[in-house]
Parts: sequence; C-alpha cells; structure tokens
Amino acid sequence: MVGCAKHLRPEDVRRYKHLGLTLKDGELLLPSPAVPPPSSGRYSRANVEGKDVVRRDLPMIDKTFSWETPNYGDWSKGSHTSYVTRKVYQRDFIRPKEVELSITLIERRADGFLIKFAVEQVLNRRSPDFAKELIYNLNILQENVGAVDVFPSAATLAQYAQTIRVDWEILPPGTVDEILRQMLAGKRPIAPDKRELMEKRLKLFARLKPEAYIAGTSGFLRYFGAKFGEDFVVFENLNYGNAIYVMYENWATLSQRSRVDLLKGPRDGFERIEHRKGWEDRLRALLEEYRKRKRSRA
Repeated sequence: MVGCAKHLRPEDVRRYKHLGLTLKDGELLLPSPAVPPPSSGRYSRANVEGKDVVRRDLPMIDKTFSWETPNYGDWSKGSHTSYVTRKVYQRDFIRPKEVELSITLIERRADGFLIKFAVEQVLNRRSPDFAKELIYNLNILQENVGAVDVFPSAATLAQYAQTIRVDWEILPPGTVDEILRQMLAGKRPIAPDKRELMEKRLKLFARLKPEAYIAGTSGFLRYFGAKFGEDFVVFENLNYGNAIYVMYENWATLSQRSRVDLLKGPRDGFERIEHRKGWEDRLRALLEEYRKRKRSRA
C-alpha cells in the first residue's frame, strides 16, 4: 500500500482541510476515507474524472465534426447542419479509479499529532500493471499530502510511526571500519555508493575526534552522526545527502522531526550546512568555536 506517516503540529492541520482534516477545541477530527478533490492535481483530477490518452502510436483516423449554421447568415431564416471530416489521432479513455485516501491518528503527542495517510488500495506485486498502479497512487498521495512511502498491506501503525521516529544507539569511538560495521549490523542493505559516502563521512568525523558515534536503531539506517558534546551533535542523512545538520541542546528532540519539518520551521537549535565547497571548514569552525566556549566555562 502507498502511505506515509507525518507529524503535524496544531498549526499544520489546516493545510489538510481539503481532505476533511480539522481541529476543534484542540481535538483532531478525522474524516472517513474519501476520494481526494480533483483540484489537488492532475492525478487527483484523473482519479475523479478519468483521462483521455492520445494514441500517437496508432494510425490516424477520419473523424467528422458537425455544427449548426444559420441559413444565409441569418438565424431568422432557419439553420442547417455543416460537416467537416479530418484526420485525428485515436484516443483511449482511462476510466476514473476513484481510489480513496484514509487518515488515521497513530498517536497524540505533546506537540501535535502523528498521522497515517494511506491510499486505500492494496497492490499486487505480481500484477502486470503493478508499476503503473504504484506510480498512480504515489502521485495521488504526493499531490494531497506532500509525502510518500510504501508499506506492506499488513503493516501496523507502529511500523508507520517508525519511519519518522528515530531512536538512537550511542557507539563508543573506534576505527572507521569498526564503527561502520556496528552501524550497519541488523540494518537493511544499503547501496554501494551510499556505503562509500557513509565511510567518507565517518572518516571526516574521526579526524574531528568525537566522543561517540550515533546511529538510528530502526531497520533503515536513514541517519547517522557523531557526538562531540551533550549539546553538539552532527547528523548525516543517507537519503538526502546534500547537507549535514549540526544540532545543539535539543538534538534528541530535533532529530525526531522530518527534514521537511525542520526546514519549514524556525531555525532554532540547529544549523544546516550544505555540501558545497568549503563545507568541511565551516563544520570545523563551528566545532572549534563550541570547544572554546566549553573550555572557557570549565
């Protein structure tokens, strides 16, 4: 099934009003599963209205068009039907699927709500149309929710929640090979290029002499990082490797928020350093400034 989990603060709920999600007196009101509005995007429109597909791969055919014309240009003298025939491409009409979107409360949190959004259609991997149906449903969810993921049809709410909740394992310093092996143990395999990137980042962290390394404990190794103090932690995201995040006092809380939530909110408690020329120097400068402050307070 196509679905996703999102953490919504109370002020975020209004962005999903088009799906019937509302907040009243601090309580979240959940709608019944429903077809999302066609105004959400072209896939949502096709889901309701269907779609014409122009078959440019087939021979053109004759099509006759007709319209009413006034006699001698004067409607008072009556009218007649005019005809014209021309070549046109053949078309297929794709009927509307009318798939529904469901919204489920996973849990209430102190700072908001953890919500499951899902397209209510179970897809069969062995179906010849699987890839096409998957792309269709992914686009429906993206247009209406702004996030996508894929889950087994029997996935529990806890499994949905795991995709945004990050629990951390603190690893003591060691060689890069040892740390890499510990971080990957029990995780799903990662692509060779991501493993190479991860090793490269760990070598940089090692040169900066962290007091510990950090890795996510879920089945997916989305985040990993290095801890240089209780209020200075550097995180890397393998799926979105264009920047690192330096987090301060509230790093344990901030790290549970999605990348999108971090970027759209106030930049309090963290800094984002894009992987552009000189980014390593910027990280070293921040770390040196932090260590000087610590020495001055000692």
